[in-house]
Amino acid sequence: MAFLRRLSIRSQLLILAGSAILVLLVIILHTYATMSGMITRNHEEYVKQTIAEIKKNVASNGDVLFRLMQTISYNADVQSFLVEQNELRRYEMFKEISRLLTSQRELKDGILDIVVSGDNGAAIDINGGSRYAAELNGELPDKSNAYYVDMRQFGTLYGSGQGLVFATTIYYVQQGELFNTRVGTLYFIVDPASLAGEQDYTLKQTHTQIYLLDRSYKIIASNTDRETGSQLADLTDRLPRNGIQSLKWQGKQYVVQTESLPGVDASILSAAPKDALLRELLDIRKQELIILSIGLLVLAVPFMFIINNILRPLKKMIFFMTTAGSGDDLKFRKRISLKGYLEVSIMASAFNGMLDEIEHLTQRLLETNARLYGTELERKKSELAFLRSQINPHFLYNTLEAITGIAAVSGQDKIKTMTRALSSIFRYSIKGADAVPLSEEVRIVEAYVRIQQIRFADRFTVRYRIAREAEGRVVPKMILQPLVENAIYHGVEPTLRHCALEIVGRIDEAGDLIVDVRDDGVGMPPERLEALRRMLLDPARSPEDADGRRSIGLVNVNNRLALTFGPLSGLSIDSSPDGGTHIRLRFARERRDNDA
Repeated sequence: MAFLRRLSIRSQLLILAGSAILVLLVIILHTYATMSGMITRNHEEYVKQTIAEIKKNVASNGDVLFRLMQTISYNADVQSFLVEQNELRRYEMFKEISRLLTSQRELKDGILDIVVSGDNGAAIDINGGSRYAAELNGELPDKSNAYYVDMRQFGTLYGSGQGLVFATTIYYVQQGELFNTRVGTLYFIVDPASLAGEQDYTLKQTHTQIYLLDRSYKIIASNTDRETGSQLADLTDRLPRNGIQSLKWQGKQYVVQTESLPGVDASILSAAPKDALLRELLDIRKQELIILSIGLLVLAVPFMFIINNILRPLKKMIFFMTTAGSGDDLKFRKRISLKGYLEVSIMASAFNGMLDEIEHLTQRLLETNARLYGTELERKKSELAFLRSQINPHFLYNTLEAITGIAAVSGQDKIKTMTRALSSIFRYSIKGADAVPLSEEVRIVEAYVRIQQIRFADRFTVRYRIAREAEGRVVPKMILQPLVENAIYHGVEPTLRHCALEIVGRIDEAGDLIVDVRDDGVGMPPERLEALRRMLLDPARSPEDADGRRSIGLVNVNNRLALTFGPLSGLSIDSSPDGGTHIRLRFARERRDNDA
C-alpha cells in the first residue's frame, strides 16, 4: 500500500482500471472452468450409467444363455441321442429333441438357431445351422462351457448376415463305460443386437461413440453407423483392456474408456471427442471476450475524460499552493478560483478560507504578543505576593507542640493528650508515603480514638486484636480512620449506653488481609443497609440515600481498595437495629496486586 501511495493519481486510476479488467477476465475464466468441469462430470456420469446398463444386460443375457445350454447339455434324451449308434433309433429320438430345442429357444429372444452336433456324426438343428458346425468343432478348447466362439457370417440363412456363436462341449453323465466322455457339442447362434439388449444409448448431442466389442474387437453393437462385425482396425492396437486413455483418433482428440466383460469375453468401449463436449461453452466464452473487448473500448473514452477532469484542477491547485508557499507576500494575498467537480471546488474554497484565517490569525498573533509582555510582568508580581503569603506547615506542628507544652505546665492532661494526638494525625496525613504498614495505620487510629474518648467521656471502650503476621502488610494511608469515625458518630453517639468498639486484623487462608471494624451501637434498619450495599456495588451511584444522609466515607474507602488492590478487594457491611454494625475490609494478597 505504501508503494501505491507514492504513485500519481493517474497511475493509481490506471492500476484500478487494469485490476477491474483482470477481475472480469478471472471471473470469465473461472466460470468457464467451473461449467466445463460440471459438463464433463455430468457426461462422464451419464456414460458410466450407460455402460453399467449395457454391462448388466450383457451379463443377464449371458446367464440366460448359460442356463439354457446347461439344460440342453444335461438332458437325458440329448445325451442318449449323441451315443446312440442305431440310426433308426436316432431318427425316432430326433422329433423329441427337436421339440426340446424349439421350446428352449422360445425362452430367450434373439436365439437364431440351436445346433446339437455329435461326435458320432449325428446332428440336430432348428434352422439349418448344422452345416456350419463341422468347421467350428476344431476351434473349441476342451471342456468349453458357454464359450464364445466367434462372430460368423451366415449369409441369408437367418435373415441377418452376422451371428454370435456360443458353444458348450457335452460330456456323457450317465453311468457306464462312457461316463465323463465327450460325446458332442452344443451351439447357440445368437443375434448380436440381442446381447446388449434394447436400450437408448445414442448420446448424439455429445457425439460419444459406444461400442460392444468381442475379443477380436469386432463390433457386436454400437450407437454409430459402423457395420456389425466390422473391426476398429485403426484403434484396436492402442486400446487399453481396462481404464481411460486420451488418444488421437480420426483426426480428433478423444477420451477413450474400456471395460471388459469376462463372462462373454467381450468389452465395452466409449469414445468422447473433447471438443464436442465443450463446443457450445467455447462459443459462449468467445462471445463474452468479444463483448468485454467492445465494452472496454467504449468505456476508454469517458474514462480518459474523467481522468483529465480530475487531474487538471488538481494540477492547478498544486501550482497555486506552491506559489502561495514561496514566501512572497503579494502572491500570498491572492486567491484561487477553480471550476470543476464538487470536491475540488470545496477544496479550493476551503483553501481560500484557510488563507483568510491565516491572515487573520497573523494579525491577532501580533496583537497578542504585545499584550503578553504586560501580562508577564503582572504574573511575576502575583507569584511574588503568593510566595510571601504561604504558611510553612512546620508552623502548625510547632503551634500544636506549644499548646501541648502549655497544657502540660498547667496540668491540663486532656488538652495535652488531644493536641498531641491531633498533631500526630496531622503530621501523618500530609507527610510520608501514601501506603504504610497496618501497624502504623492502627497507631494513628489509636490517636484518633483517644481524642474521641476524651470527647465522649469514656462512653465506649476499644479493643485491638492485630495478628503479628498482619502488622507488616501495607495498606493505604488513612484507610481505617473514616470507618472508625462512622462507628463512633453513627453507632455510639446516638445511644446513651456504654458501647464497645473492636478492630481485628488477620490473614485468611487465601493470604488476603482481613480487617474487621465492629461496634455494638444502634445499628441500622434493613432498608438503610440495603441502600448502602447498592452504593458499594455501583461506584457511579451517588453516595447519598433517599433520606439525604451521605455515605462518602464508605464509598471512597471501597473505591480506594478496588483501585489499589484489584476487583477482589473491597468493603462489605452487615448491621441490624440495636445489634451494632460490622464492616469488613479485604486487601488482596501482594501477588494478586502484582498480577493486576
